[in-house]
Amino acid sequence: MSPLRTEAVSFAATVRKEWQVLIRYPGNLVMVVVMAVIVPASFVAQASGFSGGGDDDAVGAFAARSGTTQWAGFIYLGWAVYLWISMILWGPGSALRTERMQGSLEMVHLTPVSRFTVLFGPAVVEMVPAALLFSAIGVMLKFVFGVPIGFGQLLAGLLVVLASIPALFALGGLMAVVALRFRDAEGVTEALRGTLGVVCGVTYPIAVLPGWVQPVSERLPPTQVLDLLRDAVLRPSLPDGTGTRLLALLAVGAVLGAVAVLALGRALKSARLTGQMGQF
Repeated sequence: MSPLRTEAVSFAATVRKEWQVLIRYPGNLVMVVVMAVIVPASFVAQASGFSGGGDDDAVGAFAARSGTTQWAGFIYLGWAVYLWISMILWGPGSALRTERMQGSLEMVHLTPVSRFTVLFGPAVVEMVPAALLFSAIGVMLKFVFGVPIGFGQLLAGLLVVLASIPALFALGGLMAVVALRFRDAEGVTEALRGTLGVVCGVTYPIAVLPGWVQPVSERLPPTQVLDLLRDAVLRPSLPDGTGTRLLALLAVGAVLGAVAVLALGRALKSARLTGQMGQF
């Protein structure tokens, strides 16, 4: 069997294993839909209250900072990306630490599969809850809040989601290496989720952040995903330069993915040499 075919079989086996875990607990998929629909409703209610029920001046001020008058769509799409990132961090991002705690990490390390399969194989299955997540939010925006989402906007949104996969999966891969190196996933994950929630404009425009924070926020991949998805779904046409931004996002994902694979190799080598492979 050729090396490429061997790698493909190993990758498929990794995906199949994670798929079996996913369908074993269908309640988790239900909770994804519930979290996608219920939690941002509280933010929408707050926005409605603070704006005086959608006062024209308040909505105009919001549009000047966010680029859209669809504040419900702005919040729900931001929450969708945030929840998707959280699923990646808690799933594939902590997968290696889970292998270590179960005592199977050394066996994984000894297999001839590439680090790419070890890092990104588990992440593929996360596309299933992600599809449920974005579908539930799309239905919510279209039929509950009356956001005018056409077929072209759906296709544009899907294109953005597909283009964001490499960058977000790479983020999860880097998180997996960090969790493996420091033997902790919860603390680092929560700190990262909190930082993303504050800096990346999940429920508010980054224009309201302090001036020195905004340039940092604009360069983060999650912020780029948020902005591109909102532009694709909430605007009648895509702004100029969208294609260039999508290509840049893909390039960032490729670079971060390569860094994650190299970092995993170093982390596994260090764990093997220091005898920490089976410790947690």
